[in-house]
Amino acid sequence: PEKLTPYVKQLKEYFAGTRKEFDVPIDISKFGTEFQRKTLQFIQTIPYGFTANYGDIATSLPNATSSRAVAHAVALNPVLIFIPDHRIILSNNQVGSYRLGQKEKVRLIELEKSNLHGNL
Repeated sequence: PEKLTPYVKQLKEYFAGTRKEFDVPIDISKFGTEFQRKTLQFIQTIPYGFTANYGDIATSLPNATSSRAVAHAVALNPVLIFIPDHRIILSNNQVGSYRLGQKEKVRLIELEKSNLHGNL
């Protein structure tokens, strides 16, 4: 319905390569634990076209016990694409798993890298 219109519009722009940041409201205040919310908030700071690994995120977050805890929070992300957890890769630079499948994760990473220097 009407409430979803701006979300659909921004997703279409993202997949067309013309949107690099989302500005629609995303409320994760009731999602998971405080650590899981902080993990997803951190992921939102990873710039378009770039990746980080689970270990980097674990060392960047206070009270992070392991990259495994980060991976668990990422796996539970309720708003794929809007919180771009496809930008999180393994420490050996392999893409790792993804809820929508590894091929889709690779496609999203490549989409962003190919549009990195385009106009918004």
